[in-house]
Amino acid sequence: MKNIKQKSMSETIAFIGLGNMGTPIAKNLIASGYTVKLYNRSPEKVKGLVALGGHSASTIGEAVKSADIVITMLSDDHAVNAVSEEILPALKRGSIHLSMSTIKADTSKQLAEKHEARGAVYLASPVMGRPPAAEARQLFILLSGDAAAKEKVKPVLSAISQRTFDFGDAPYTSHTVKLMMNFMIFTIVELLSEVMLMAEKSGIDKNILLDTMLNTIYGAPVVKIYGPLIIKEEDNPNGFGTQLANKDLRLAQETASEVGAQLPLAEVVRTHFEAIIAAGGGKKDLPMLVSYLREQSEEVVK
Repeated sequence: MKNIKQKSMSETIAFIGLGNMGTPIAKNLIASGYTVKLYNRSPEKVKGLVALGGHSASTIGEAVKSADIVITMLSDDHAVNAVSEEILPALKRGSIHLSMSTIKADTSKQLAEKHEARGAVYLASPVMGRPPAAEARQLFILLSGDAAAKEKVKPVLSAISQRTFDFGDAPYTSHTVKLMMNFMIFTIVELLSEVMLMAEKSGIDKNILLDTMLNTIYGAPVVKIYGPLIIKEEDNPNGFGTQLANKDLRLAQETASEVGAQLPLAEVVRTHFEAIIAAGGGKKDLPMLVSYLREQSEEVVK
């Protein structure tokens, strides 16, 4: 974790959405010396951050009205639109909305126009990384939107991440990039789950197999992160829920279709996600896909 000494920062930040990702991000902003006004639909999630120096707001409008920067980390397009309807009337002119949610480009286009009409700026800033990376300030930021606004938020992003990738001036571009990145994660998790299950049924040590993979054909961070999680096969309540992953995969498919592209592998992976969800596993962490594949293989044997 970066050793950042707390000091007083001039910007006031409103943070909305304190889930598995939002909470550690907000915590790091508070630790960096920012005045952070917190709102969450479930108010009990605010209490721990208030104890660390955050400021509780009873409504979204109260959180936003004096904020220079508004950060939202929400579950889907519907939530982002609903919260933005409450954010927009309260925004002061010149404020910046950093939207860290995984949503479609069309949603961000519409929001950017609405913010501009209010004299504010909408910046797309979805993040790459699981909750432990957020806790350790090791996230990657996918950023796009107004150049001057991006320059202004650099210190804020530096306080929560290890690197920012700038995808230009269009405020929707990085949302599309996030969908593509997540699609790649899901296909790798599917690949690892299938291979690890085959190894298990072949009497092959999965830890040695992973070590072989990481030192030969697959040394990528996503394999290093998800490989051990798949081998352990322990559901992590603070992980990447299958229902949320399925939403992202659906958005990736829709976005690809809109630009005339196809993602054939997405249909395979999504079939598995939806079967897990239908069986009541929507909140199960993504690496638990291997459990589903095992159950399916056992059904075939029967």
